[in-house]
Amino acid sequence: MTRIAPLAWLGAALVAAGVAAPAAAAGLDAFRGKSRPVVVFAPSREAPAVADQLKRLAGAREALTEREMPVFVVTTRGVTTLSGGRAPATLTAAGLRQAYGVKDDAFAIVLVGKDGGEKLRSAEPVDAAKLTGLVDEMPMRKQETR
Repeated sequence: MTRIAPLAWLGAALVAAGVAAPAAAAGLDAFRGKSRPVVVFAPSREAPAVADQLKRLAGAREALTEREMPVFVVTTRGVTTLSGGRAPATLTAAGLRQAYGVKDDAFAIVLVGKDGGEKLRSAEPVDAAKLTGLVDEMPMRKQETR
C-alpha cells in the first residue's frame, strides 16, 4: 500500500462528511449553520459592476437580514460589509479570493449556504430577488419558515 491511498481515503471521508473546503479555508466556517453569506468580489467598491450589485443588495436589506444573508465585499483593500463597515477579522481578501478562485481584477458574486457549500456564482450583478428566491427554495429555509 502506498502513502497516497490513506490520503485519498481521508479526502473521500471529508467529502462524505460534507466538509466545504472553500468556506472553511476562507474563514467563513464561523458562519456555517448560522447564515448564508453573500460574497461580492471586485477590484474596488467603485467598480461599475460592484456599485450596481451593492445598490441591488442595499435595496433588499430587510429581505437579506430575514434570510440570514450577510453581505461581504472583497476588494484589493480588504473585506467590508454591505454598509462599508469592517468584516470579521477571520475574513481576509486573499483567503476568500484563493478559496473561491477569484482574481484581484475580477467581479464575482458567490452565495454560500448554511452548509458551507457554494449555491450560486455569477460574473455579473444578480438581482437580490434572485438570491432570496434561491434561498427560499432551499430545504433548510423551508424548515425555518414553518
